[in-house]
Amino acid sequence: MSKNSEIIEDFKKSLSATIKSIGKKDNIEINFVKENPSIIGNTINLTEPKIENFKNNLEYLRAEADSFALEFRLHSKDIHQNFLNQDELSNEIINVLEQVRVEAIGGNEFKGIQKNLKNKYIRDLKIGNTKKDQNLLIKAFKNVAFEEIVGVDLGESNSTFKNIVKEKFKKDYSNFFKDLKKYLHDQEKYTSTIVEKLDELGFFNNSVSNTQNDDIDQNEEDQDNENENNNEQKNDEQTESNIEMQTSETTVEQLVSLEEEDDDMGDESGDTELDYLSDKKILESLDNYKVYDYNFDEIINAEELCDIKELEKLRRNLDQQVFSFQPLIVKIANRLQRKLLAQQNRHWDFNMEEGFLDTSRLAKIIANPNNKLSYKIEKEVEFKDTIVSLLIDNSGSMRGRPITVAALCSDILAKTLERCLIKSEILGFTTKAWKGGNSREKWIKNGKPSNPGRLNDLRHIIYKSADSPWRRSKKNLGLLLKEGILKENVDGEALSWAYNRLSLRKEKRKILIVISDGAPVDDSTLSVNPGNYLEKNLRDIIGEIEKKSEIELIAIGIGHDVSRYYSKAVTIMDVDQLGEVLLNQLSTTFHLDN
Repeated sequence: MSKNSEIIEDFKKSLSATIKSIGKKDNIEINFVKENPSIIGNTINLTEPKIENFKNNLEYLRAEADSFALEFRLHSKDIHQNFLNQDELSNEIINVLEQVRVEAIGGNEFKGIQKNLKNKYIRDLKIGNTKKDQNLLIKAFKNVAFEEIVGVDLGESNSTFKNIVKEKFKKDYSNFFKDLKKYLHDQEKYTSTIVEKLDELGFFNNSVSNTQNDDIDQNEEDQDNENENNNEQKNDEQTESNIEMQTSETTVEQLVSLEEEDDDMGDESGDTELDYLSDKKILESLDNYKVYDYNFDEIINAEELCDIKELEKLRRNLDQQVFSFQPLIVKIANRLQRKLLAQQNRHWDFNMEEGFLDTSRLAKIIANPNNKLSYKIEKEVEFKDTIVSLLIDNSGSMRGRPITVAALCSDILAKTLERCLIKSEILGFTTKAWKGGNSREKWIKNGKPSNPGRLNDLRHIIYKSADSPWRRSKKNLGLLLKEGILKENVDGEALSWAYNRLSLRKEKRKILIVISDGAPVDDSTLSVNPGNYLEKNLRDIIGEIEKKSEIELIAIGIGHDVSRYYSKAVTIMDVDQLGEVLLNQLSTTFHLDN
């Protein structure tokens, strides 16, 4: 595989993982097509990235993916369908305004997404489409709504479209968009507001239908005359726009000039930060760390790897394995909960001139009336919105007692944090096969080229996502007891995956805890690469994460000294210590005194 192909495949892999994370659906199927990106059912068809203009196109491709992912996350097809009608033009306007709604909500939650989308809108305005717009009114609604609802400035290029919409709405222009912003999180009210206004403007009467028929006739005429000179094409577009929007000749000429601007995308993106390529940036610093083929890797929910009845049975087996350490762990968990809730809810300033009487000082006043009364005031303490991610080594060496204890401790931790209104996720990492899988077979068929890089198929498992309640994910941890799940471990890429998931979260404080019992081991990879290949990859990725400091990284080694990799690390020799150490580490992280 060439270096260019590696970059493209790396980007596509990262983009796919990000879409699933933003869209909150791991069963999304992602394809890459040459043209006409779209959503069909659970399948997203994205524009195929090309290495020729990859960097300049990067921000645009990310924005396209962001928009589709947000539609999966925030859009109800059933509600939307209730408002559609027989009028094609009004349906298209409803569609684009609903797209703006989900983009506005997503942009408010994730400022990086808002930036991507804004730049995409601006670029579309400047370069136009490669095909002639069949209905510029729809495009006007889309661009103006994005600017008004999101509250960004798309520049002078959008002024013509704004004039078109203002001419339609007259004095109701400002009130219409104010109403849409007010109902942004209520899709039903938002869409009904649009339908009422379109009805008021006469979009559903016969005259509109006749206009649409005129549009269709005009479109057919345009297709017949597509080989005519540019001036004739401009006149056709001007006539079409006058029929549809009743705007001035000057307005249409401005729109046509927008369509014909230079198609060079290089200056619009600038030096874009490759945050969808965070894996790639790290990998490039690892002395050419490579992956032979990403196509066989998978990110999968635990319930998809096991029949539901078997999963419930495995969970019952896990519950029955009560070790001597469990009462102690439950006790520590309760203490952590009490201290976290206390830290979140109350703090007092003492020795104040006024406030609540400090009853703890009453004995001193009774003993000596000359002592002054002491008061206290309750002080609000900002407790940062927090998420904790637990990444568990699912390698074969964890089989038996270690993985069972890890599952039970994760279970108790997730339940404890949920009571304290702290979100948590539980992730696992392993491979799909022993000693290589489809990647190795492909490598063999291709003649065993030297230095192939990582040569096994990764399996990253989501046992509990951050937004899933504990009771709904509880049974998933039983999968850890399933025979054949635990195989080999490529820690570096798993750590990068967990880090990327946390990076997309909006919480102010992010904590990543890694539980492992050894160094990265994948026989297939190490047999054809340098012996420290995976270990060096792990060290460098840890270095990148710790250097950024936006996520607190903690490691717990079971019978294995992980302090040689991680700066914040604890090693335990007895697996039964895991629960106590895990919760004590969190207590220290939250600065809770014993």
